[in-house]
Amino acid sequence: MNWRRNLVILSMAVFLAAIAFSLYAPFLPMFLQELGLKENISGWSGLMQAANSLTYALMAPVWGMLADRHGKRVMFMRSGFGIALTYVLMAVSHNHYQVFAWRALNGLLSGFIPSAILLVATNTPEVHLGFALGIIQTANSIGTIMGPMIGGVSANLFGVRSTLFASAAVLALAAVCAYYGTREEIRPQQRKSTFLTDMRQVTSNGALRIIMISQLLINTALMVIQPTLPLFVGEIVTTNVAMFTGVIFSIIGVSTALGAPLFGKIKNLNYQGLYVLGIGSGAILSITQGLTRSVWLLGGERFLFGFANAAMLVGGNVLLTQYSNPEERGRIFGVFNGIASLGSVAGPLLGGFLGDRLGLASPFYGSAILLLVAGWFVWTGLNARQALLETQAAMWWHRLHDRAHSHSHNHSHRHLFHKE
Repeated sequence: MNWRRNLVILSMAVFLAAIAFSLYAPFLPMFLQELGLKENISGWSGLMQAANSLTYALMAPVWGMLADRHGKRVMFMRSGFGIALTYVLMAVSHNHYQVFAWRALNGLLSGFIPSAILLVATNTPEVHLGFALGIIQTANSIGTIMGPMIGGVSANLFGVRSTLFASAAVLALAAVCAYYGTREEIRPQQRKSTFLTDMRQVTSNGALRIIMISQLLINTALMVIQPTLPLFVGEIVTTNVAMFTGVIFSIIGVSTALGAPLFGKIKNLNYQGLYVLGIGSGAILSITQGLTRSVWLLGGERFLFGFANAAMLVGGNVLLTQYSNPEERGRIFGVFNGIASLGSVAGPLLGGFLGDRLGLASPFYGSAILLLVAGWFVWTGLNARQALLETQAAMWWHRLHDRAHSHSHNHSHRHLFHKE
């Protein structure tokens, strides 16, 4: 199997899909106004995001299980055309209740990019795994950066509904490219499973349990600043607030796109160390962002935070791959994506609460605390587990050595007795 061919085609497909997924972000509030919503527009926008994340969390383990059973390539067609359908339905909606329903359905059918990451993780040689996952994350980051810019321009030139139809077409193209352009080795399943058995397997594996909890904390930390970041920028600048907010939001994607392949190319990299370093750096930068009162300094800190984000993405995905069996990675990735996406629900809710009660800088400090807890959890948990495994291995080695020595001694004794 040519893993490089898979990587190139999937990177292009993920790039297109990421553009399509993020096209709607700039104009969703405007679209809700166009549909007649007069008040609480930001509240409805947040509710739609939460509903999308929640339904994805519910279905991600199911799609992961089916990916192991029927292959990841099938998931490209299912999610690509399924999400494209929801964009078409959004484009023909008549009120915000319908848009809410289609956003919830969108979450149920999602899973295109996780399926691409999973196919790369499952069919790439171990020695090239970090590099390959870094390239996929770069494609995702660049697409996510370009999507809002393209979406904003397209909505102004052609209208919101036409842009949604275009998003559907781009997703369908990405799905076809990913399905027909890649090859996959489907390993036979050793056992059938359900969500409960998959969840039990993940939680019973100490390393996977540690990584899962850390991913949930990290995702919550990343999302906790989303509701208040535009307002925070508005406090420290007086002109061109919209432009500065867009730059502050996008710049993290630029450095993530630069950092992910850089970390992936480093040979013999300690990915556990990279993961912890990314988490710790992210915590420190979150604190400094909360203290900043200069938009230029904030932009620089967000740019540096993107490298920490890249370290967390690459390190986390490689660790998850290393600690899971190849035959069961689809189910394990599905459980992880579902649990981690709960952070996309909890993060904005927590951020809004902190911003209202403690000020607009407080979500940055809340994010830092969550990251510090995640880093401590990974550092102490995985190191303790590694020490335990090394101790057990040493005990087994000494036991085998003693048995071999005893067997050799007994054999020599019998041989001498026979000669006599």
